[in-house]
Amino acid sequence: IALVVTLLVVEHLAPLRAEWRMTSRLFLRRDLPYLVIGGATLTVINAAGVHVATHFQLARGGAAASLPITLGAVLAILLTDFAWYWVHRVSHEAKGRAGRFMWRVHVAHHLPAQVYVLMHVVGHPLNAIIVRALLTVPLYALGFPPESVFIAGVVTGFQGLVSHFNVDSRVGWLNYLLIGTELHRHHHSADVNEAKNYGAVVSLWDQLFGTFHYQPGRAPKRLGVDDATLYPADVQIGKVMALPFR
Repeated sequence: IALVVTLLVVEHLAPLRAEWRMTSRLFLRRDLPYLVIGGATLTVINAAGVHVATHFQLARGGAAASLPITLGAVLAILLTDFAWYWVHRVSHEAKGRAGRFMWRVHVAHHLPAQVYVLMHVVGHPLNAIIVRALLTVPLYALGFPPESVFIAGVVTGFQGLVSHFNVDSRVGWLNYLLIGTELHRHHHSADVNEAKNYGAVVSLWDQLFGTFHYQPGRAPKRLGVDDATLYPADVQIGKVMALPFR
């Protein structure tokens, strides 16, 4: 909580772009409703997952059970980020019916024309379910140590907040290791040619598969989707929730 509050204070005092700053109107009309919806979704999904695992006495795999905690955490981050990279890339680039459905599930997160710490919570519940499944099911099946899974979850969650930081923070060569503000900010660009960087934590997969976009010292001219007239406004929560089913 202290870290999140610190990020909020810093980006309020020294925003990279004033027009990307969080306002009380945006928080109340958009961020808070999505925070409630997302929190409720994850609460239900977590409870359902625990019930299924215990009720049916699902046995955990043992392939990764003997890993040291730190090594297990690193491997857990790399594994889940690899899975998210491809799901995320498919959501943006895939064609056909399946590709269009995945984009409509994911597009809620790209409707805002701003990027800041709490904007990270903007997203469709179906997208939250997909992310939760990717972060937990493979690690559970492979028997990763619970401590490693916890560390990986904390790192992934905090990295999601940091990557939306509306401050001119630069980390130089660390961009070739981690997805931070400089890389993820371009992912939210309205220019589809620079809206790459599909990883959540590490930039390794983007570099390996040709979607790494890094322009030191430069921020996108405009954030959001390329043609906002095709979508409901980001504050029209009901219409955004209906997008995957239209």
